[in-house]
Amino acid sequence: MLNKLKLFITGTLLYVFCASAYAIPVTYIGADDNVSSLAQMTNSLAANADFLAVTGPIGSYGFEGPAPLNLTVTGGSTVNGSSCGALCGFNTTAGGMFHREVFGGSVTFSFTDAIDAFGFYVNGLQTNLVPQQTIVYTDGSSVTQTLNMPTSINGGGAFFGFVDYGQLISSVTFNATNDILGFDDLRFGRSATDPGNGSPVPEPSIIALFGLGLFGIGFARRRMRS
Repeated sequence: MLNKLKLFITGTLLYVFCASAYAIPVTYIGADDNVSSLAQMTNSLAANADFLAVTGPIGSYGFEGPAPLNLTVTGGSTVNGSSCGALCGFNTTAGGMFHREVFGGSVTFSFTDAIDAFGFYVNGLQTNLVPQQTIVYTDGSSVTQTLNMPTSINGGGAFFGFVDYGQLISSVTFNATNDILGFDDLRFGRSATDPGNGSPVPEPSIIALFGLGLFGIGFARRRMRS
C-alpha cells in the first residue's frame, strides 16, 4: 500500500513539473497596413481589448514621463514626432506626444517584479522589405520562448501581446531587425486570469490529490508501526 501511494505522489509531481516546463504562451495579435494614427488600427485595437479582457488591470507606460520604478527600457530613444513620418512610427497614447523609436537592433524591457503578461503597440512595420521581428523571453523554467511579430506593410501598425500564465518573466526583448519602428503604450504585469492554454500553476484538484496522498502515506506508516 505504501509503495503504491509513493508511486501516486511521484506521478503527481511529474504531472505538475511537466505542466510548468511546457507552458505555452497565448498571444493576442492584430495588424493593420498603411496607418498613420491609432484610430486607423482597428485590428490592433481589437487585439489590445482581447488581451486586457484576460489580464485585467495591469501596468502601463506611454513614454509621457519617467518610467515606473519596476520597469527599465534599454534600447531606442524616446522621441516627440518621428524621423520619417508615420513610416517610422508614431505616438498612440491618447493626448500624448511621445513614443519610443528604434533603428533596427533590439530593445529590452526589464521588470523588477516578475510578470507573466506583456503587450504593446508597434508601428512603422514593413515586413515585406525586412525580416520578421520577434519577441524573445525566458520563462520561469528557463525555457526561451521566441514569438513572431505580425506581418504588416507600408508603415503598418500592430498590437502584440502575450500571456504565459504563472511564469516569472524578468525581461522581454523586442528584435526590430533592420526596420525603423516606433512603439508605445506598454502593458505589463501579472494576468488576473489563465487563458487556459498550458498553465504551469497546479489546479486545485491536483493539489488536493497531492495532499490526500501525503496523508495516506503518513497513515500507512502509522499502521505499520502499530
